[in-house]
Amino acid sequence: MNTKKLFQLSIVLAILVTSLGSAGEALASSKCPSIITVQWGDTLSGIAQLCGTTVDAIRAANPGLGWWLYAGQTLYIPSGYTPGQPPATGGTYVVKSGDTLGKIAARIGSNVNAILAVNPQIKNANLIYVGQVINLPAGTKPPPHPTQPPGVPPPPYVSYGTLKIAYEGGMFIRSDPGGPIIASALHKTSWYYDLNSVFVDKKWKVWVKIKISPPVKGYSTGWLLVRDQYGTYFTSPKIDP
Repeated sequence: MNTKKLFQLSIVLAILVTSLGSAGEALASSKCPSIITVQWGDTLSGIAQLCGTTVDAIRAANPGLGWWLYAGQTLYIPSGYTPGQPPATGGTYVVKSGDTLGKIAARIGSNVNAILAVNPQIKNANLIYVGQVINLPAGTKPPPHPTQPPGVPPPPYVSYGTLKIAYEGGMFIRSDPGGPIIASALHKTSWYYDLNSVFVDKKWKVWVKIKISPPVKGYSTGWLLVRDQYGTYFTSPKIDP
């Protein structure tokens, strides 16, 4: 090898060494701490570029790491710096639909800047998402859940049985036990009655509430005498209190 070629080879090697050294310095100057929390929309390549490292280096520092990331996941950054003592926090809060940092700050008696100070992962104060967990400034408490107005209690469960008019002359259906007549129940006709409605009046007569379909005179239910004070039954099956 002559002197000219040897000189050219030396120049090429020097350029390569300088380039590799510059790349190493670029990778070493990371903008990220040694541990980061994945945010919505993050990718391995994006994190690697931001932190001045490579995807392979991140994967090597996180054994078992898959190809897909999820919000809230913790990653070790091989070129990251060790952060100083983080600001004290006052617990965490899960972002709900309709929340903004301004609304959250107002509810906890703080301000947006104080929230951002304990949430360095939030790069845009106007961009938070439902389900995101954020830190709250020290001395504050999570905002109370909005109180729900008392709901309307569900109607009591009604269990019905079936009876048949056994009295040959038929029976009357009344608006209430012993009240005005509103309809007739013919012999051998079948009716639904409320199993929990069996009622004994002052004369020891037994009544049940039955369904009227279609309604008569505006009544969809009425009362039927099923046993008198002498022990005479008017329906099948016989109904006792």
